[in-house]
Amino acid sequence: MFFLFRNTKSFFCKALCLLFCSLLLGCGVIIGTTVDAARNIVTYPLKEYVFWGAYKYDNNWQTPYKEIQIEKKYGDVLVGVAVSGGGSRSAYFFASIIKELHKIKLASKKSIVDEIDYISSVSGGSLASAYYCLARYNNKQSKNDPLFFDKFKKAMHCNFQIQALARILCGFWVLDLVTYYNRGDLLAGIWEDNFWGNATFRDLLQAEKNGAPKLIINGTDLSGGHKFVFSTIKDSQFNSSQYFKALREAGFIKHATTESHIPFKTIGFETLNSDISPYRVSKAVVASASVPNLLGPVTLRDYTQKSRFLNISDGGIYDNYGVESLMQIFTSILDKNPGMKAKIIIIDGSGYFDVDKLDSGDLDVAYYSQRPLEVSWLRTKNYMEYVFKQANKFTNKKGQTPYKNLEYEVLSLYDVLPSQEKSTSITGEKAIDSILRPDITTLNFFKKISSIQTNFAISSEDATIVDEVAKKVVHKLRNKKQ
Repeated sequence: MFFLFRNTKSFFCKALCLLFCSLLLGCGVIIGTTVDAARNIVTYPLKEYVFWGAYKYDNNWQTPYKEIQIEKKYGDVLVGVAVSGGGSRSAYFFASIIKELHKIKLASKKSIVDEIDYISSVSGGSLASAYYCLARYNNKQSKNDPLFFDKFKKAMHCNFQIQALARILCGFWVLDLVTYYNRGDLLAGIWEDNFWGNATFRDLLQAEKNGAPKLIINGTDLSGGHKFVFSTIKDSQFNSSQYFKALREAGFIKHATTESHIPFKTIGFETLNSDISPYRVSKAVVASASVPNLLGPVTLRDYTQKSRFLNISDGGIYDNYGVESLMQIFTSILDKNPGMKAKIIIIDGSGYFDVDKLDSGDLDVAYYSQRPLEVSWLRTKNYMEYVFKQANKFTNKKGQTPYKNLEYEVLSLYDVLPSQEKSTSITGEKAIDSILRPDITTLNFFKKISSIQTNFAISSEDATIVDEVAKKVVHKLRNKKQ
């Protein structure tokens, strides 16, 4: 597991960690696909015929898809929050930011937080977003609990890695050996025991009825290369945007894949013709956080085709910021309400891309598993900025510019570096309405921020740093509003 050897320094300790993972977890990235294949051949009869395919796929009910989304009133401004991936670092940053944002009151006497209509999240951001929606909007008392935001931060401070290791040592590895139970199921159980029990999307729907933002948990379909969403929102709403239909036709990606692939297509339980109501929220979060070779993937059955299954992995593979899902929903709403005011706030705790990382040549399994994702995240930032810019200029067939009042703000854990300045952008101008970055003046402090690793644990020292940055970011936002 990624977090077992990420910080291990000595060769001896690394060897023990690798051996431990090899014996108990069957991690093919460590011991090779040959051993993994041999293991699967040996255990297949147990998994299929003795334990009846237990844990093979999640949606094992036969109920077809039923629309469960509710109509939502948006008020004067449509507000959405995108929460990036980044393990506990991102989860804790979101909790810190939300606490600070709750202190900012609008003219209506409500806080900015209470005006949020949608949250779109990835990986660690999905853990925090699911907790926020289920815990705060469980009932009227929890919504008005003055201590909720402190409880939120404490929850995201938990060391899930230690809990996972403890369970493995207590014998959970046996389930992995004789059934399709995997590390994702292990982590899902930990989150359920810590936070929300066996909460399903039926419970999430009730939270949304109690006032919670509509939650979109993002994953990636490894089979078709599409974005997969876990949400009470229908798939068809994500795919109805005029803007993304235009992008689809203009894109050259259609020449690089089979004709059946549809660029920018979003799929979910509606596409699978499977009822999402009984689906556990914890497994959706696991799917969103399933870094290849380390967690998951989560397997779902497609009820539109016989014997077809989809493997859903880390949402960061497709879009580590959850922005595209919000853009699809927002543009579909603005198509019907041209010129309506809307704002997307991106909470970026995704991680700092260090070009000189590991220049010593000391490479390990964690590096090979994580670095390709970090490269894709870096590229996504460029894509995100381009999509924002083009959206404001988009003109529909009626000659309208329906997204002209769609604004964007970034609340980031990282300072603006020279490489990110205006003069180096492709178009020569900033696409994002405003960049709200912390005022970091010392190199040592910046190094501490940029070195916080992507794990499902965060130290007290790192949490203090994240808190400090969150306060500075929101302080700038408060000054701007005034």
